[in-house]
Amino acid sequence: MNFGENIQNWFSVQIGAVFMVVLGALAIVYLIRREFSKFIGFFVFALMVSVFVFFPESIKTLGKSVFDKVFGA
Repeated sequence: MNFGENIQNWFSVQIGAVFMVVLGALAIVYLIRREFSKFIGFFVFALMVSVFVFFPESIKTLGKSVFDKVFGA
């Protein structure tokens, strides 16, 4: 491992923790205010964002495969 990979792993862990705190706080706020439609919309958005936060490698491989299919590389 080199310094760049270590710092990327550290940032991934930190961003993941912050993401989970924000997710929990907003979910509690929406549920306390009984804004269920906002909660459901936020939950769906959070699911999509969590893929980018916790599984960036899968997005990278998906983008590469789409690029290869579109441009025939």
